[in-house]
Amino acid sequence: MSKKSFYPALGTPTNLDGTLNVDSFNKQVELMIESGAQGVLCLGSMGKMATIKNTEYPKIVAQCCSSVNNKVPIMVGVMDCSIDRVLDRIEALDNAQIDGVVATLPFYNKLNDNEIVTFFTVLAKETKYPIYIYDLPVVTQSSININHLKSLISNSNIRGIKTGNLHLIQEIHRHKLTNYNQLFSVFYSNLDLFDIALKLGINKNLDGMFTCTPYNSKEMYKTGNSDAVNLNHLINILRLRDLFIKENVLSAYSYAMKLLQCPGNYHPDYALPISENLKENIEVLMKEIGEI
Repeated sequence: MSKKSFYPALGTPTNLDGTLNVDSFNKQVELMIESGAQGVLCLGSMGKMATIKNTEYPKIVAQCCSSVNNKVPIMVGVMDCSIDRVLDRIEALDNAQIDGVVATLPFYNKLNDNEIVTFFTVLAKETKYPIYIYDLPVVTQSSININHLKSLISNSNIRGIKTGNLHLIQEIHRHKLTNYNQLFSVFYSNLDLFDIALKLGINKNLDGMFTCTPYNSKEMYKTGNSDAVNLNHLINILRLRDLFIKENVLSAYSYAMKLLQCPGNYHPDYALPISENLKENIEVLMKEIGEI
């Protein structure tokens, strides 16, 4: 896909008992599709993949398929600590009609180069779903590099990578890896540099902040220039993100989603609430940037 486009990492609103708030989730999906999202990631990092109840996991995926209703592609997070545990996640999907699964490296132990290649090679062999690599070294202790991708790129069931490493993406292009696997897609996930990425021809931007900024996300990509975004709207999204990180990001995100009439706990069950002062600042800013 050459068209510039944004892919939201959906938040997962849960009730106090840990079950999915279906109405809120449906509204979030609706807002994203109306805003022009070209696909969604369900149960990524922003979607509480690592902390959601096992019993809720397949229900959330089924609800996502129902909510999206074939309007855009769906990727689903299957991150866990071993090949077997990831395959358990995939089996729990119960043949859901999705377009791929997204896996980080195991996030408990640091892997060496051969283990990294083996991990994704086995996953690609053992599942019918296309595999998307999620490069998340801040969590996994291990980074994906160009040599790993050179070893993996010929596997037709490995369909892409989500990374915030702009240098790695440049290496992918320099080595023309997509020539060996034309189905391979690159999703860039460093919100701070989305405008730079587009100028470099990286057209697929993926982030959880899109979900709490539907108006600015839509306006950001409306420019007719294929290698540009509306910078003012990107700055608006970054301003809100910078407010979130003053305290607890996901707790602040929960409050922002509540203001968008998509209530629920988007934060882990152990997360503390944000201060009243931060709530006030979030509400003021969301009004200022046109979200509420």
